[in-house]
Amino acid sequence: MEILGQENCWDVKQLLVVAKYLGIEVTVGKLEKDDGLFGNWPVLKTKDLELVGTRAIEEFFCEQKEKDLLKGKSNEVNCWIDLAGRTTTNLSFWVGAANGTNSFIQPVIQQTKKEITAILIGLNNYLVDKTYLVGEEITLADIVMAGALIPAFVKVLFPQFVNKFGNVLRWFKTFTHQEQVLSVYGELELCKTEFKPQRKKKQQPKKKQQKKPQPKKKQQRKVNPLDQLPKSSMELDEWKRQYSNTKTREQAIPWLLENFDKEGYCLYISHYKYPEENEQAFVACNLASGFMQRLEPLRKYGFGSLCILGENRNYTIAGAWIFRGTGIPFEMTNCDDFEVHEFVKCDLDKADDKEYFEDLLAADGKLRGKKYVDWKCFK
Repeated sequence: MEILGQENCWDVKQLLVVAKYLGIEVTVGKLEKDDGLFGNWPVLKTKDLELVGTRAIEEFFCEQKEKDLLKGKSNEVNCWIDLAGRTTTNLSFWVGAANGTNSFIQPVIQQTKKEITAILIGLNNYLVDKTYLVGEEITLADIVMAGALIPAFVKVLFPQFVNKFGNVLRWFKTFTHQEQVLSVYGELELCKTEFKPQRKKKQQPKKKQQKKPQPKKKQQRKVNPLDQLPKSSMELDEWKRQYSNTKTREQAIPWLLENFDKEGYCLYISHYKYPEENEQAFVACNLASGFMQRLEPLRKYGFGSLCILGENRNYTIAGAWIFRGTGIPFEMTNCDDFEVHEFVKCDLDKADDKEYFEDLLAADGKLRGKKYVDWKCFK
């Protein structure tokens, strides 16, 4: 049997540990572009079948033995496997940021820390009088739960954060020092300091010769150029009320099409530039929520409907925007998140633009072949 996966993939290593405990001989091969179902991995190839996904391969390995050496009390084991999946999801963005595969967005990281703390508290309390998760021997529950935590222990779970969970540390060290585990992972080098993103140092301006202080002039309050535009026939607040209080396709969109003022407002469609970073839907949802939270200065001059789209470890964010004026306002371009979204002007006279813009406003199904997952609104 051969496992195909990416080099140094944690999932592949977890499968190798399962194989070691069950006495199954497997080799590891390189994952080619066409291997796997819908681009998923790892892949197990045998003479008779091809399996995709860590969970399916683990089940297959366990079924190869007459006695389920690793399943123990099957229902209890399955409970821990489910929790391990949630743990992996919660940790993915934090670990990804440390690996450089995800952007470091502070609000998302803080939320991740809260969620993983809750999991570790529960696990720590459970392990007060237990060596392993189920029964008196290592089961698939230990392998999968530890497998979910190993990338985090290596990359982001720094001592000050994790030392308060003494029972978890005891269980984790007991597991990772088993012969079968050491033969796959080796001696793990655990995280020693908290990961912090490197920020570019700002160049210090050259010192200028001091001049004699001049009497201060009274500063006039700056007026936003958008407030100086001629009055529009369409009121943005009225559109927001229509969108909030009426059916989108039946009433709100027809109202917009009838009242839209091309001279006073413009429409844009946005797409997140790095969808491959969003392997979990919740990551894209958190990015969209954080984006909107940082757009507070725009609230008077803009409206946005953001749809989270995708599946199979590839989730993107697409948005329909209405801005005061004829271009993207400063309040949007000055937001840090603006750089990771591509904005394209929408022309309602083009049928394709109009249909897509309406679909993004309605947020009620598939959009351009991508599966609809969730929706956020900025108004």
